[in-house]
Amino acid sequence: MSIISRWVSAVGIILAIHPSAFAQSAAPPVAPPAWPVTSAPARFIIDPDQGGPPPPHVSWVSLDLPEPKWAAMPVRVFTDTGTAVGSDLFWTAPGEPATFLFDSSSGAKRYQVYVGSNWPAMHLANAKAGVWLEGREGDGKTINNLPDMLQAWNQSGKVLGRAIIPAIFEGGNRFGPQGNLLEHFQGWFDAAAPEHLQLAVISTDASFVLVDGKEVVEWPGLHHFGPGMGGQHQGAVDLPAGLHVLDYYNAYVRREGGGPPVLCCLAANGGALENWTMLTPDSRFFRPVGRTRIASYELQVNSPGASAPGAAPALAIDWSNEEQSVIATDLPDLGLISLKLTDRGASTGTLTWTFDDGSTAQGQSVKHLFPRPGTRTVRLSLKDGEKQVAALSQTIGVHPDWANPWKQPQLYPEHEADIMGRDPATLSASDLASCFAVFGAFQKSDDLLKILPAVCAKMKEINEADLPYVKDAALFLAREDWAHFAEESRLLRALIDRCATASPSPRLVAVAGECRLGLARLVLKTSDRTDEARSLIDAISVPTLSGDEPRALAILRADLALATGDVAAAKKQYETLTGEPSGPDARSSIRRTAKIGQARAFLDRKDFEAAEDALNDVAWQSPIEKMAPDWALTRLRLYQEENLPVAAYLWARRLLPVVTESGRSELLFRLTGLAFAQGDSDPARKTLSELLKKHPYSQEAAQAKEKWPGTESQ
Repeated sequence: MSIISRWVSAVGIILAIHPSAFAQSAAPPVAPPAWPVTSAPARFIIDPDQGGPPPPHVSWVSLDLPEPKWAAMPVRVFTDTGTAVGSDLFWTAPGEPATFLFDSSSGAKRYQVYVGSNWPAMHLANAKAGVWLEGREGDGKTINNLPDMLQAWNQSGKVLGRAIIPAIFEGGNRFGPQGNLLEHFQGWFDAAAPEHLQLAVISTDASFVLVDGKEVVEWPGLHHFGPGMGGQHQGAVDLPAGLHVLDYYNAYVRREGGGPPVLCCLAANGGALENWTMLTPDSRFFRPVGRTRIASYELQVNSPGASAPGAAPALAIDWSNEEQSVIATDLPDLGLISLKLTDRGASTGTLTWTFDDGSTAQGQSVKHLFPRPGTRTVRLSLKDGEKQVAALSQTIGVHPDWANPWKQPQLYPEHEADIMGRDPATLSASDLASCFAVFGAFQKSDDLLKILPAVCAKMKEINEADLPYVKDAALFLAREDWAHFAEESRLLRALIDRCATASPSPRLVAVAGECRLGLARLVLKTSDRTDEARSLIDAISVPTLSGDEPRALAILRADLALATGDVAAAKKQYETLTGEPSGPDARSSIRRTAKIGQARAFLDRKDFEAAEDALNDVAWQSPIEKMAPDWALTRLRLYQEENLPVAAYLWARRLLPVVTESGRSELLFRLTGLAFAQGDSDPARKTLSELLKKHPYSQEAAQAKEKWPGTESQ
């Protein structure tokens, strides 16, 4: 029997059970009391989704309560005809909406949810519908059998969240980052007649499926979800007609360096897997559960039992994640998050929103970009003319879209424009760090330079956990934008100072080391302050360096030797880092020569970034090439065409004792022009004289005579 036919049968049963519901709907409606819960200071009016008959016997609503303590007080729900129905709180957490379940079997077109009352609770008699999902914190241990899974679940002390969903078809942890995670899905379904039910599980990591408390299928241990798509992990159970409960447990273990996201799915019914039904929300396998939307928020003002004035906030807001600019979908506390916020209370007057990042907006519904996720404060005020008639301050949880970790990290242009349109000085240190991290990850040099002064000014206030991200952005700038080396040097020094504490943590020591490495490199490229560069290098804690950093430090020491004129020492260190050009390395030498040729071709096309990458690739693989005329002079030309005269002049002077034969005339010509541009007339005349005397028939000598006629005789 197919899933669809089963569902049609189930619909027939439900219609037979509730004939009176449709007979009653034809009767004249009875006017409900104006405010039946007399002690409730406020209520929400909610509209259920109209999905067609029969109505789901359970629905849920998420309310952003303007008074948080209401979540702990009885909530009473009435139909539009004044009939009380059962309800219960399902989940609440600070800064998050409170989720309530209620009996929607009447099929009412509208419900009233009374909050803040002292009436006794009227609990939901039968909540067996849909799928209930609960997430708990896992311990990262591999689980290989059901008893261990149940033990881990019961021992987990931290509930991350709960949700009502229509099916078991999850990709990602909707309650937070994809850390070590335990999930339990519990769903109810009807069998119209006895049947043989087959289930196939698809999951990331250990998963166990039970029907009516009996294990049917398992896939233990750590694994990717891919093999499950072939239906390898399946089981079957014989069921009588009636209501049944399915439990699905999953234990996801976070991998070092990332891994596949959480995935929990089921396929049902027999035959070849391609003929099975994936239990997606539209498969209608589980009993339907309804959801609702908020139509309005109202205060009780005229009823005799109303609370005293001021007992309830006059305004109520709700919010939803619209877009996000993040550098990784699994980072909990970095990114630009755009929310849509709507007031449900006021109908007239001027509504003004004030956000804790200093921004304001007006209107019943607004979009706002928060510079950072986290617990944020939103203030809303209502004015009638110049008179303020209502105000609300609410704490809300702003976070990425956890349930969709498949989204690609990106930076929306409108988000970038929004942040860059603000005064950086008005942002907190925390918000600045988040923006700086995002712009650094997406290599937005101009944006980084604009907010750099504010970051430096508030560096002491930046949290230690944010420093690696700020460091990464600073090092990107120092590598890519030497035209603003003064600002970049200031930022790196501010980071080094921030890490200088009496007892620095390993993280601070590592950040300081990388910043010193970057600053020393920048100092050497933009100045003759070799003593400062040496001090920075000597202060680096070498054991804290990781990855490519030890090699980068070794190359930088050789660069320092070259900058101080110790050509022999520089050559020796470069050769040590390069190795003997024999065997495969000999072929690499040919490739390196071709790479330098590519760099020159990129320069001809004004593709400076590609030329830089090509030269850096050669220098990294074979540092000795820095002393070869073709690499050295191509680098010099790149500096000049990028309009970096200071770096070009320094580099040209350092090449004088290196480039002694091939390429000497080109070096002398370029150095002469750079010296004149810097106002160093004596060195310029000296190099020009050497060019004309020792290379009189070179093309560069002819160009020099045209460019500086008569200068050589002065």
